Amino acid sequence: MSAPPEITLHPRKKSEREHDHSLVDVDLDATQREIVTLPRGRSTLVLGEAGHGKTTVALHRLAFLCKGAKRGYKAVVVVPTEALVALLEPLTVKLGVDVPVLTFDRFAAKQARRAFKDLPRKESRDASAAVVRLKRDPALRVAIAELAKRPPGAVDDEREDEEGAFEAGRRKKREGSTAHAHYGDLQHLFGDRALIDVVARASKNPYSAAAQADVIEHTRVQFSQTTEEEFSHVMDKERLVSVDHQSLDAGTPLGDARSVDVEDYPVMFELDRLRAERAGEAPETPKPFDCIVMDEAQELAPLELALLGRSLKPGGTLVVAGDADQQVDPAVTFTSWDDTMRELSCADFERKVLSIGYRCPPRVVALAKHALSPASKAPKDLTVLSFADLDAQAESLSLAMDALAEKDPRANGALILRTPLAARRLADKIKKEHPCRLVLDGAFLPGPGFSVTWVGNVKGLEFDFVVVPDLSAPVYPDAVDARRALYVAVTRAKHQVVLSCVGPRSPIIQLTP
Repeated sequence: MSAPPEITLHPRKKSEREHDHSLVDVDLDATQREIVTLPRGRSTLVLGEAGHGKTTVALHRLAFLCKGAKRGYKAVVVVPTEALVALLEPLTVKLGVDVPVLTFDRFAAKQARRAFKDLPRKESRDASAAVVRLKRDPALRVAIAELAKRPPGAVDDEREDEEGAFEAGRRKKREGSTAHAHYGDLQHLFGDRALIDVVARASKNPYSAAAQADVIEHTRVQFSQTTEEEFSHVMDKERLVSVDHQSLDAGTPLGDARSVDVEDYPVMFELDRLRAERAGEAPETPKPFDCIVMDEAQELAPLELALLGRSLKPGGTLVVAGDADQQVDPAVTFTSWDDTMRELSCADFERKVLSIGYRCPPRVVALAKHALSPASKAPKDLTVLSFADLDAQAESLSLAMDALAEKDPRANGALILRTPLAARRLADKIKKEHPCRLVLDGAFLPGPGFSVTWVGNVKGLEFDFVVVPDLSAPVYPDAVDARRALYVAVTRAKHQVVLSCVGPRSPIIQLTP
């Protein structure tokens, strides 16, 4: 039986260790400076490959606009992940601008709760991938347009008796609102089999009968009574409190009762807009901003883009940064940047393409290009280390990280897997031999050491070392989405990438003799 392969992490040179800097602590090149100093009100689409400075330019553009503005200038940075929020918040401070950095979900929640007073405070936790995908599908607009022809909906189980306090309170909030869309509309949209079938038939993505049933069932749960409501007649309220002080439904099939999905917020605005137009009245207006910066914009769905566009003041400035090759969210199908800007209602903008890379060394760039296209050759002497099982791989990784910690103690790195489940499984193995951090929610810690994470969690981030441990044929088949995921993973590296797998390697990588 042959010995397992040995993973080697090569320490950085002294010159590399001494020149670490933040994304904004850099000298801008001529093209970047031109973008940053465009006049106020001139919207910009900033494109470029991974590591070409899109985020750097967007943040410097934001600082330029804010510092030259009058008092009361309102700006916001919107990103797809909590990891990017954690990265960009201190950078805006470093640039001297006091601007909120929000995920789109948090941005949309703030806008929707301001406009639609009867939305429940609780957000769902158990929405399946099928539910999320359908609620972000462009074809949903067909069903929303059909629902807009009907009067605003009420929750089916609203009651007038004393047990209907929840519904009565929600009705009171509606009566004091000018909105043309109500919480009950979500039940009438996503709980209607005929409308869900309309979406399925109009969509370019296939939805199985099971997926459609999943949407219906999730909606049924969301509009069910909570256990606390069902037993509201109990006199001793202490009986309605769980030992851990969570809701009685937490962790049960009714855990999402009386909740809203984050994907519902843009839907509410679209439905409100269509009904207002039919009535010849003004729709609900989101809180307006003078400047909106969007990073990794390729990950946003059409209705999400539309909400952002409506949140910009007339004459305001959009800064949109992205890279279509890094679109990895399975719930979104990117079409084109022209479509993106059209959804943002931005017809007049500067399109700028950054052509100089700053993050990745040439060998990593060559690997990234090969990951995207088989026409681009892999770097010479590239290897994919194949292990017989996960235990052997975890042991080799632990030894490599131990050795690196001795020779390059300030180095940081990431083991980037395709899915959260795979990341958790590998982290459990490695933690027995080497200290590492499992990061599934974007909460990366600054400083040296390795994190075990997944592709959807590292957009916009960078590490000295990147290891892709699951580059196997089943995980990374020769498909567009797999190629993009691998491209995102390897382009996080500032120094070295190591490719590894358990079992047969991915066909994406064509090794040269």
